[in-house]
Amino acid sequence: MRSFLTVVFVLTCIVATTQPARATWGVGANLGVTIHNPEGPGDDVTMFGVPTQANAFSSIRPGLRVSYTGSEMSHEGFADMSYDRQSSGGDHVSTLRLAGNYQYNFKSSGSPRPYVTFGVGMFHEGFSTGGGDVGATSLTFGGGFGVGFPVSDKAGRIRVEARMDKLDSADDGGVTVIGEATVIQIGAGFDLWFR
Repeated sequence: MRSFLTVVFVLTCIVATTQPARATWGVGANLGVTIHNPEGPGDDVTMFGVPTQANAFSSIRPGLRVSYTGSEMSHEGFADMSYDRQSSGGDHVSTLRLAGNYQYNFKSSGSPRPYVTFGVGMFHEGFSTGGGDVGATSLTFGGGFGVGFPVSDKAGRIRVEARMDKLDSADDGGVTVIGEATVIQIGAGFDLWFR
């Protein structure tokens, strides 16, 4: 926990000391195909999301992306977020995913810019039924690569990427709520830049 707080403090200092005139904020969405491959018993699940999936694994592929980069747009930090809740007959299922990521955008002579990215975050899943409530929070981490295509005089970007994340298991009182899994994502997304 101490190293996590140190990283948050350092990133906050970097953001606070960057000159606002040289900074660019962005907001975007993620779309794509996700393959959820459990480590133990259970079947693989393939999901298509616009911008997230609508099931118990929905937030594995976050839908909202908020990013921050400098004027050269080589180094980029972004947060991926999503929350889903489903209710039926008094039962509820909810998922929440928050992740911080770093992305390095390679310089290229042409318009498309290849990039690599990695990040770490948390995944929470909770169930509420007439028989009681269970919930757990798991660590998720991973990385990937992709290509960004600037659009509209660099006021935005379309991204195409592949990513693999590891989802740790988590339980509530001995009941496994989140099973360990490898999550493979092939997707696209877009970002709008605010300069």
